[in-house]
Amino acid sequence: MAGINAAKYMLGETVRMLKCGKVSNLISVIIMGFSLLVLVIFILVTLNVSMVIEKGMGEICVYVYLEDGVDNKITEEIRAELLGIESVRGVVFVSKDEALEKFREQLGKNSDILEELEANPLPDAFRIQMKPESNTSLAMEKIARTAAEWRGVDDVRYGKKWVERGEKLVKGFYMTDFALGLIVFLSVIFVISNTVRLSILSRRESVEIMKLIGATNMYIQVPFVIEGAIQGIVSSLLAMALLWGACSFAGRYLPGLGFFRFEGVVGFVVLCAFLGSIGSFVAIRKFLKR
Repeated sequence: MAGINAAKYMLGETVRMLKCGKVSNLISVIIMGFSLLVLVIFILVTLNVSMVIEKGMGEICVYVYLEDGVDNKITEEIRAELLGIESVRGVVFVSKDEALEKFREQLGKNSDILEELEANPLPDAFRIQMKPESNTSLAMEKIARTAAEWRGVDDVRYGKKWVERGEKLVKGFYMTDFALGLIVFLSVIFVISNTVRLSILSRRESVEIMKLIGATNMYIQVPFVIEGAIQGIVSSLLAMALLWGACSFAGRYLPGLGFFRFEGVVGFVVLCAFLGSIGSFVAIRKFLKR
């Protein structure tokens, strides 16, 4: 019964603090909201760039070119061998006629030059799609070395230099992104903690009175912690709402611009509630130790 009464008291005290400090709470939420907006913009930009990178890497394929005149039996054996490789997701046969037609489409208006050809010079080939987790230059090189030794295979190509350069650029991007993300995150933590600290200092008289009447540290801390969590939730929703509005506008000029999924929004709100509560706990704890 005592525990229920204590919980009712702390919840009631939290509501009272929220009502009495409407202006200070509003200012805190606005400051925290715009700070979180910077963080969530950074996260969204990172996610969108990552999707572009994954899409680009996913379009890189290994091409196994067959010798001219290879019979169907050998062709099917090569297909089966390729499908048996662990890093391979799929294998598509591209006939020389299909390849020539695609080349003709790529040339567009200049496709007339192909009319001069007496025979199709392009070979039959297999287009290999890699599994996302195995889409690396090392895995492609391994396939190229292995397949090049098979009977009926004329050549294997996958744009080695471009793939290696792409991997270096991607690695550099993620390292830079991590460093910048850490700076942004720490900056947001700093702003939130100081905003919460100023909010608590503005009510130091109330805290002193509570201490004088014999309130324990827990009775004093819990309402502030709950208030900090609520401020974190409201601030995160404000940041998400502003970002959603900005994305809706930018989507007109940037087709394919992605936004957070529902679980991502929920995760961000929970994180901000945690940050708000921790910030309040640390600030009020330091104040009570004075």
